[in-house]
Amino acid sequence: AGRRLLVAAAVVACIALESAAQMQMSADEEEMLEGMGIKGSPMGRKNQEPMAAPIKSDLRHIYCGVCRKMVEVAHGKAQQVLEKRFRHKKKRQRETVEFEGEEAVQEFTEKMCNPLKPEGEWVARIDLVQEGEKLLLATQPDPGRCARECRTVEAACNEVLDRADTDFTEVLYKSVQDGVDLEQVQRYICNRAAAVCKKKAPPLTQPRSLDEKFVPLSPEEKQMQDMQANLKESGMSGTMYRREDLAGMMDKLKDMMPEDMGEEGGEPDDGVQPAVDEMGDVFDTVSGLPLVEPKEEL
Repeated sequence: AGRRLLVAAAVVACIALESAAQMQMSADEEEMLEGMGIKGSPMGRKNQEPMAAPIKSDLRHIYCGVCRKMVEVAHGKAQQVLEKRFRHKKKRQRETVEFEGEEAVQEFTEKMCNPLKPEGEWVARIDLVQEGEKLLLATQPDPGRCARECRTVEAACNEVLDRADTDFTEVLYKSVQDGVDLEQVQRYICNRAAAVCKKKAPPLTQPRSLDEKFVPLSPEEKQMQDMQANLKESGMSGTMYRREDLAGMMDKLKDMMPEDMGEEGGEPDDGVQPAVDEMGDVFDTVSGLPLVEPKEEL
């Protein structure tokens, strides 16, 4: 029992060092913490919460608006990436200097529909608002929880990229090189390449069946969402524990320990001095051996 408490104390102490910490722990260690009343949020590959489904009836009303917003976002990024390159090329044609090029713009556009990535954060800022017979894209100051409206914008964005194909990035690249204004770029990509603005969007003849309330993410929710996305992309998994979830746990562990444990002259059970390494594994600093919970015999 003493070793079990020491292992728990070492794990909790390590996690509590940060306001939000993610650790790779064994199933036994996670079960031990849950038994003490500490529950974390599954991260990365463990995050199995299903995505919300897009609202299919809204899609045909927003394709054009989504396309124009996409071009606005991507054009700004393309200018940021490419203008320095083109200015240098005009002034010093014989010098060879490496700058980001069309590949960087291509990489940005490939990720720009994903609301969980920085490139696609604009998607999570959109609130779909009905005004009369139109369904408008209202950009909010902060990203919101990605529910059905968010996934609808994401689906429309992916459809635009599929329709425009390579023209999307090629036109962006050429427009920055030639100094073409945003309105012209929007007309070319959305009216011709993707062909989603050739005709006016069909009118909404009645109130929408679903109008979600836009709920902004709190700073903590945004931080956890970003960590989830990073872990998922890297193929890792783990559990997130918040500082408030761990508050008071060290005092609780002390109350559960024998009175003479930890006092001057006292030694841990079996001479074990546990610590947690950078991988989240608990080991004995005296022997250098990992501390593994003994399996209970059936």
